[in-house]
Amino acid sequence: MYRSEALMSKDFESYLRENFGKTYFKEFKGLFGIPDYVCFSKDNNNISIVSFELKLANWKCAIIQAFRYRSFSDRTYVVLPEKTVHNALENINMFRQYNIGLVSFTDSQFTILYRPMTQKPYNEDMRRKVVQKVRASRKKAIRTIDSIL
Repeated sequence: MYRSEALMSKDFESYLRENFGKTYFKEFKGLFGIPDYVCFSKDNNNISIVSFELKLANWKCAIIQAFRYRSFSDRTYVVLPEKTVHNALENINMFRQYNIGLVSFTDSQFTILYRPMTQKPYNEDMRRKVVQKVRASRKKAIRTIDSIL
């Protein structure tokens, strides 16, 4: 079990870097909330954006935050440690209802427990802001985020 979100975030960032390269932004500010991670993949003109909200236990707060990120993301996920994810699993219908993904995470394992449908973001201005930053980025992917999500 992680002692802090900061320690969990450090492991999660290592996981992203090892599996996808540096195609993410940490704590992207200036949006509707501050997602822990905004990951992206670029394929010609197609840009896919996936946001992650990490919490140690409070899945209710995380799902509210993750819903906000749907304003600019194609998909959003709540990420909880393996030791506390069972509380969220007991309420998986809320994740389905709001189309928010659920991930169980340890320092060595990333397990998707609920995979949301890809959905058009509901705020074009927010989406445009993220897309501009993605297009300006020279970050390269090892593989696309869509390959596992």
